[in-house]
Amino acid sequence: MPQKKVLVLTEQFTNEDTLFDPLREAGYTVEVNETGRLPDEAKLREMLAQDVVATIAGGEPYTPAVIEAAADLSIIARWGVGYDKVDVPAATAAGIPVAMAFGENHESVAEYAHAMALSLACGLGRRDAMVKSGSWSFDGFHPGLWGRTAGLIGLGRIGGAMARRLKGQGMEVLVADPALDAATAKAAGVEAVDLGTLLTRADLISVHAPSTPQTRHMLNDDTFAKMKPGAIVVNTSRGPLIDEAALLRALESGHLGGAGLDVFEVEPLPGASRLREMPNVILSPHVSGMDRMAEARVTGRCVSNILTWLHGDPAELQPYVVNPQTLKNKESAR
Repeated sequence: MPQKKVLVLTEQFTNEDTLFDPLREAGYTVEVNETGRLPDEAKLREMLAQDVVATIAGGEPYTPAVIEAAADLSIIARWGVGYDKVDVPAATAAGIPVAMAFGENHESVAEYAHAMALSLACGLGRRDAMVKSGSWSFDGFHPGLWGRTAGLIGLGRIGGAMARRLKGQGMEVLVADPALDAATAKAAGVEAVDLGTLLTRADLISVHAPSTPQTRHMLNDDTFAKMKPGAIVVNTSRGPLIDEAALLRALESGHLGGAGLDVFEVEPLPGASRLREMPNVILSPHVSGMDRMAEARVTGRCVSNILTWLHGDPAELQPYVVNPQTLKNKESAR
């Protein structure tokens, strides 16, 4: 009888990684994606066709067709906190829980967003390039961040961790989040405002919202025009939240002071993108949540979620599953 398999489809691991040993010790064959790229829909259907009971998922597309073809798939354990690449209704209909790693890498993402903001506000990129090229001169006062106003779009775990960092350096922090109540805002030491107010008052705008049809291109020509001249925009959440063509227009006109982007509308970022040419833009390849702490914590949560679903009490997955109906169905079948 073929041994059941767990596929690790994210791009950052190898088959030698010991983080997956608990799965091996439980009797599963672990196959790690070592190609450096995510499978497309056709390849994923092929990979999941037989004997795969679980995946540790990256950003590959779990479409209805993929889920229908995955005859043995029992759980999708997402390495991270976003699930816009998973058709959750299709997974739910198939009885497959989509289990996240909530609470494991939010500090990592916030730290990265903060580093991008500081680098842009202090002009580190251009000054590093200047000195390395052999020049040495005063190139103007940089805006800095301390004593200024930050605007966070979203105050979930990552937004909250970002708020702590910004407040710690003496910034006033505004938050636009329809789910934010007065008590939570007070406890976090932030001011709850509507998006329009945030755009007009903030020197730094950091995006920490999910990708949904309602949030697609929430930053666009109109919203960029409302921002303060010289404002900095940072996005470590999901690329589709920003209209990149509009962002380029705002940067090229000089209205925006800079942008830090770890996520993009199309990933990998197309080679012809003019964002690559902008001196006041920092780009990175969707890695903000991948520090060493997150490597162990997020992977451990994925492994634990898989083993709990296959061998433990499904109720223990309640805090991590985005389609909890699957847990109830398994409970009633026990």
